[in-house]
Amino acid sequence: MKKKPTTKARLDEILVQEGLVTEEQIKEALMRQKAFGGKIGSQLLYHRFIDEASLVKALTRQFGSEGVVLSNLQIPKEVIEMIPRKIAVSRRIIPFDYDANNKVLKIACEDPTNESLVKELKFIVKKKKIK
Repeated sequence: MKKKPTTKARLDEILVQEGLVTEEQIKEALMRQKAFGGKIGSQLLYHRFIDEASLVKALTRQFGSEGVVLSNLQIPKEVIEMIPRKIAVSRRIIPFDYDANNKVLKIACEDPTNESLVKELKFIVKKKKIK
């Protein structure tokens, strides 16, 4: 059985290593996060220290999963409707693509390693795979 890593790299470390932000920008974002809440990535985006594509690239590396820049997509209504609105909002997910041939529904979420979320979504979509 494959063993899961016990720790994953922190987002701020990845962003600095990739040269996408400076230590000073991280410090400022952390200070604002402490004062106003939210996630560090959101603070970095809000203050234009980073763009969405760069943040997605870093999150992809952090989670070891595929990334998607949702603002670049036109999501078909029938794909959005595959997950009930109430669940999508409460679980903070966005279905964005469906491969009918392979019955794979692609979903954007904050943490693709969240096994309980994946199980819940598989139950909801029944005979479709979740990616």
